[in-house]
Amino acid sequence: MNKSKLLAVSALFALSACSTVNQTVVSESLVLVGNKEAVEKYWVVERKVAPEYPLAAGKNGISGCVEFTLLIDGDGKPQNLTVIKSFPGSTFNKKAYEALRKWQWTPAASNTQKQQVLTTIQLDFTTQKSVNHAEAYAACKI
Repeated sequence: MNKSKLLAVSALFALSACSTVNQTVVSESLVLVGNKEAVEKYWVVERKVAPEYPLAAGKNGISGCVEFTLLIDGDGKPQNLTVIKSFPGSTFNKKAYEALRKWQWTPAASNTQKQQVLTTIQLDFTTQKSVNHAEAYAACKI
């Protein structure tokens, strides 16, 4: 019985340590949400991957967007991607997420400490003769 309690307490400490690490990473980052120019003073996009257009959305002539918050970590990789806006519905979420996970940044010359940055990025999906152009433009500012 004592071994079970010890194991449970050890697991609890291990889980709480993981949660503390994640909170520390975010709290040590510079919050530049919605300020693209400021982000570029810290990180420069080295590799930008365009998302695939979902087949059904293309066939149906649907345009839209997905906006994320994300952390650019000290290695220039995107972490903690969270959808904050998606139009229409979640139509483009999966493809946008898959593409953004492949992006890579390099530190700007002034970012010698590789300061982590919390920022936002919007990926747009547009097609010619979109059946929802006016709505997509209003929702996404395409």
